[in-house]
Amino acid sequence: MFYLLAQPAEPRLFIVPSLALFAALCLISLFDARYFVIPDGPVLFLALTGAATILASAPQEAASRLAAAATGFVALRLFGRAYEALRGTPGVGEGDAKLFAVAGLWLGFAGLPSCLIYAALSALVAAALAVWRGLLRNPREPIAFGPHLALGLWLAWSVGPLEMG
Repeated sequence: MFYLLAQPAEPRLFIVPSLALFAALCLISLFDARYFVIPDGPVLFLALTGAATILASAPQEAASRLAAAATGFVALRLFGRAYEALRGTPGVGEGDAKLFAVAGLWLGFAGLPSCLIYAALSALVAAALAVWRGLLRNPREPIAFGPHLALGLWLAWSVGPLEMG
């Protein structure tokens, strides 16, 4: 936040959307961690806020960002269906796919892989810690993936996408 405040006027344009993103991601994370459901309201709010931010800052990227959102949604839905077909139990819900679509809208194609990498690593660490502490006794016991996607989106938005090479 202080980094954005110290920048010239253009990056400061992102302070309010960044705060909105952070607050909505916190709400989504808390709700999903408690109820294993990602509410549509905050996701819709993030979609509208992300679209407004794109239109205000880089309208030429709007089509690409919408394509990234659609790709993120379809990719996670396909993964969820493949997981269910292989394991016989749902693993990734539609709310997760909607949140990943929002990540595509906010981050574009360049940030989607980073978001997913951050989320997967975070979920693996959380699952390992839960097993170690005895909180996760059964490998089929669900863990909420929404908080990890939210963390991945926030890290990719605030730090930037991972760079290879």
